[in-house]
Amino acid sequence: MEKQLPGTSLEPEEMAEMVLKKALSDYRKAQIEKEIDDSLRNRDKEEFLRLTEILKGIS
Repeated sequence: MEKQLPGTSLEPEEMAEMVLKKALSDYRKAQIEKEIDDSLRNRDKEEFLRLTEILKGIS
């Protein structure tokens, strides 16, 4: 039996998976926000709307 992390009921592998998923989500969100900024700079309304819909789905 694996040891649980202090103060949690999670196994170390479970905690590592949660941290990795959060990091990937944060990275993807930051990339989309950058693309939204670019679409605004380029006055590309269609791209802006498409990207904001994606961002809503992951926020």
